[in-house]
Amino acid sequence: MVANLSLKNIILSISLALFCLGCATVGVSPLPPAALPTGIYHIVGSGETLYRISHTYGVDLNRIVRANNIKNPDLIGVGDRLFIPGADILLPVEPYYPPELDSVEKLVGKKQYKVKWRYITLHHSATSVGNAESFDRYHRKRRMGGLAYHFVIGNGKGSQNGKIEVGWRWTRQRQSCRKQDIQICLVGNFNRQHPSSEQFQSLIKLVSCLRKQYNIPLTNIRRHKDIKGCITECPGKNFPFYRILSELRKINP
Repeated sequence: MVANLSLKNIILSISLALFCLGCATVGVSPLPPAALPTGIYHIVGSGETLYRISHTYGVDLNRIVRANNIKNPDLIGVGDRLFIPGADILLPVEPYYPPELDSVEKLVGKKQYKVKWRYITLHHSATSVGNAESFDRYHRKRRMGGLAYHFVIGNGKGSQNGKIEVGWRWTRQRQSCRKQDIQICLVGNFNRQHPSSEQFQSLIKLVSCLRKQYNIPLTNIRRHKDIKGCITECPGKNFPFYRILSELRKINP
């Protein structure tokens, strides 16, 4: 009787041990292949921006930002290792070099005296694509007399990313809806996205040139929504207005 009980206890102990070992292996079993993220690592080179990397690989910029836990897309640097989700081969990224100040000065042209420019107002197009020509057609349909902006800065979807387009109002020195007010529009919807670093750099050079040429104080640089009586979110919640002012202050206090 005692021998039978001992044998049962031994069998029970072995069974429990095997059961416990079986439970222990459940928690550490590898994920099935389908659950593992696929992609490659790209090493950032000189002149490469997050926008250009995203465009080259055909992967949404926000997806790359999330995959790499990037806090500020403008602060990626040469040598940074970025995971590109969904990509399977390394691709060469065309570098971007911001326009030189003298080339922006040529676009703006010599100082004109027809209008005493006093303000600069910053806008977003609230569209994901566009350029000066397409906005001109739209504004004509709305009977606004054509393109309402003096300058348009592209985002790569309609014109080159960071390209400064000069509108007819600037060429002819014509005011828009507000007197003595230079209108600059960046293509994009900045309630949903951020301006590209190319747009940011072009904007800084353009505004710096205009401020210097027409002696426009920093306090007269404003967003569309800052104008009294304007009910609008333009240029969007993600527009880096105070960073722009900070950069402009470094160039010309």
